[in-house]
Amino acid sequence: MGWPYHLVDLTHDEKHQRRLTLDRYAVYSQLSALVPILAYQLYRLGAWVYSERQRAKVRYSAIPSSPGLKQSRTSTTGAVVRKWRSFVWWLEGEVAPTWGLRIHWIAGTSWMTWLLFLCVHQTGEDYLHITKRFGAVAAAQFPLHYMLAMKSLYSPLNLAFGTSHEELNPWHRLQGRVIYGLLLLHATWYLNYFVQAGVLATRLTTRVVIIGYVAFFLMNILFSASLEKVRRWSYRVFFVVHLTVGMALPPLLFFHASHLRIYVTEALALFIFDIICRKLDTITSYSTITSVPHTKLVKIRVPVPPSKIQRFRDAPGQHVYLQIPPESTPPYSSSPSIYELLYNPFTIASVSNTEVTLVLRTLHGPTTKALEHLSHLSKAHPPLNIEGPIGSSRHFPNLAADYDRILLVAGGVGSTFILPIYQHIRDQLVAESKSPDRVTVIWSMRSSSEALWALDSSSQATSESEEGSSIQDDENVKIFVTGNDSHHGINEPEPEDGSVEMSELSRKEDEVGIRVTERDRPDLGRVVDGVFRKGEEERVAVLVCGPAEMAREMRGNVGRWVGKGRDVWFHDESFGW
Repeated sequence: MGWPYHLVDLTHDEKHQRRLTLDRYAVYSQLSALVPILAYQLYRLGAWVYSERQRAKVRYSAIPSSPGLKQSRTSTTGAVVRKWRSFVWWLEGEVAPTWGLRIHWIAGTSWMTWLLFLCVHQTGEDYLHITKRFGAVAAAQFPLHYMLAMKSLYSPLNLAFGTSHEELNPWHRLQGRVIYGLLLLHATWYLNYFVQAGVLATRLTTRVVIIGYVAFFLMNILFSASLEKVRRWSYRVFFVVHLTVGMALPPLLFFHASHLRIYVTEALALFIFDIICRKLDTITSYSTITSVPHTKLVKIRVPVPPSKIQRFRDAPGQHVYLQIPPESTPPYSSSPSIYELLYNPFTIASVSNTEVTLVLRTLHGPTTKALEHLSHLSKAHPPLNIEGPIGSSRHFPNLAADYDRILLVAGGVGSTFILPIYQHIRDQLVAESKSPDRVTVIWSMRSSSEALWALDSSSQATSESEEGSSIQDDENVKIFVTGNDSHHGINEPEPEDGSVEMSELSRKEDEVGIRVTERDRPDLGRVVDGVFRKGEEERVAVLVCGPAEMAREMRGNVGRWVGKGRDVWFHDESFGW
């Protein structure tokens, strides 16, 4: 079967009809995004109804018998539920290490197939029609693409899915690849048309074509800068390119095709709305920055207005975006203006009645290097811009009430996410006169000195609340040291993600007074099995924050128990880009 499309001569009425068809399919492209959103809402409704029915059964029979539990597990409904859990777990797994999740591949392929159908349906044999259709369908996806990138709490998709921007970001990248693929075909086929019609030299000098290919050239730069290798080489380059091109594309597309201006205007409106919301949610505070002794960690204490502090206290494990204003720019910086474009996310390690504390590892980026420099100015209180709090932890279930057993695993500075959640769960259990032994914390670090910040934070919590207690005296917190304490982790090479080494290293006596469980990497398989074997019918929540290798190992070990039908809630807050 040969290529069916060719150049055709159309009358004025036929061209008008083609324009109506192009506009109609562009609308179809945009409205199609409502289908998965509505489908997810129905899924959430069904899950809520099922959960409420299960709660009603528990209330009806508060102390179920063992035969009753076995009958429930072997019933038809129980088998369907187990299969569904295994299927969802499989969907959320990686296709291969670093290749992304299966659900992203399946959804991306399905979405691309649908959009390709919209691009070719009812195009006849008109070559220009299919060429224009690819551009129209792609442009109609821009508002959704910008919406997926919104970080504000008031993002429509954040509200619709009950999630946070970092969980939508993989879908933003996926949508970007889909749009880029459609526009690549649109631009290539238009260039071929100019060649076939013999008007290449003439058309490449017209304003509309020049604007179109400038926009496409910028998209190629954007796509190249978004590759993982580039992001890891220089996140600053990726961020600056992403921001500047993202701001330049809407005006260019606005003047490129008048029929697509509605979609460009929608995208630009969302972009401006997000910026305004984020600016209104940003505070400037005179902060206290200190270094954690014998480590490459920096501790930042940021005062928060009383009107906003409760938002930080509502949910542990949230994060903020930190930006260094010009007045706090280090004098050694050759380009102080670069800091105005950098917004780095850092997890809130602890919250008091008047301030929040951030703990970060200094790597090679300009922001952490600048903060390290400021930490040596002992009497200075440099102003810092803090946006937030935001994060998926705001939408977590009530772990203390809904789960019988909770396992929390942290690698390195991943403890800034894990420890606040643990302290919150522990306080809930103590307040309800329940045993805190239901929670286990595994914290792996390169040097025991890295736990010093947590001792200070827990001591501060103890002084402000009678329920607080030091992790030093908490038997439920297991600390594993994988590095050589004789150097305190200062002269050892840093991992690329600044997290924690997962290899087995030498064992030394502790030099900073930290209670260490073991001087070796934790056996995560044994830890997971120990938690799940404590109760055959218990619901288990597992949270991990650390390097990708740790999260991958944890997921593999937990997956064995999901395959056996166990009810598991798993959350991975691993370091990412």
